[in-house]
Order: sequence, then C-alpha cells, then structure tokens
Amino acid sequence: MRRMRLWVRTVGLVALVLLMALPPSASAATTVRTFTASHYSAVHLLPAAAPPVTIGAHALLHLRLAPGYAAAGTQGVSPGVQGTTVILAACAVACTDRYRPASSAAIPAGAYVERITFTVTQPRNTGPAVGFDVDVAVDLTTGWVSGRGYFSTGVATGAATSTITLDLFVYLAAARPTVSAVEVTLDRCATTTGCP
Repeated sequence: MRRMRLWVRTVGLVALVLLMALPPSASAATTVRTFTASHYSAVHLLPAAAPPVTIGAHALLHLRLAPGYAAAGTQGVSPGVQGTTVILAACAVACTDRYRPASSAAIPAGAYVERITFTVTQPRNTGPAVGFDVDVAVDLTTGWVSGRGYFSTGVATGAATSTITLDLFVYLAAARPTVSAVEVTLDRCATTTGCP
C-alpha cells in the first residue's frame, strides 16, 4: 500500500511539473514556436544579433471583409533568402500596422487567415533602425502554407523608443481549414533596405 501511495504522489508531481513547464499555447489546437537558429537554411546566416521583435499572439480568423493592409516589403528573386524591406511607421509612443506577406495576392473577403501579432521596438529618433524578416509557416491537414515579410523598424518620433504592433495576415483557404501548427522564424537583416 505504501508503494502505491508513493507511485500516485510521483505521478501527481510529474503532472504538476509538466503543467507548470509547458507554455499555455501547448494545450491549444495550434502552437507558436520561435526558431532562432538553424544550420539548414541560408536565411539564418545573417548578423547574429536578434531583431527587436517579439511574437505576441496568433489566431485563425475568418475575414468578413478584406483587411486594410500593405504588402510586407517586396520578395526578391530568391524566395528563401531575400527581399526589399518596408519601413514601419514612425510613432511617438505606440501604434499599429497591418500587412500581408510580400508578393502575396490580395486577401479576398470571406477568406480564412492566420494572423500573427508581433511587437516591434522602434529605436529613438537618433536610430539606428534595424532590418528584419519574419517567416510564418502554417501546417494544415492539406499541406503547408507560408508567408514572408521584410521590414525595417524605422525610428520613433521622439527621444525615447516606441512600440508598434505588427499584424501579418497569411491567407489559408476559402473554406475553414484545420491548423495543426504555426511556426514563426525571425531574422535580423544585413541592412535596413533589404534582406539578407
């Protein structure tokens, strides 16, 4: 009997540790994972310093109307590693901007999209600005869908840093898809005008 109580306590302790250690998104139908380095892709052979960007949230959305957005830069001739950045808006304290991936077609009304929200720290007005790219890969039951954006932080309008909330909409399908994973990669670009 003593051995049984010890086993029950051990299982309970392991379950408690797992609940504390796993991120909240792990219990959801989709997960967001950040990949900061990989030796399989040349896109990671960029300056090692991390971009001033954090991943906030993600959501599968059904758009009744086409969202107001701009293209997230311009895709280069080599889809995996290069593009021309778009400069984020300058703001005094905080602002919001919305984008679709570079070189993606306009997203139609009634579409299903994955919205990834980033928080970007804009340097103060003396700079320097930072170029970065984001790569979102969404795993559907029908295959992978991806979207890439190329950005430059721009600078804040005042002497202090500011933040910008950056939403990226990746078109998934006209009918409701099943999403099993969302993978997000952030890279710092070699310059503020292009990636790498």
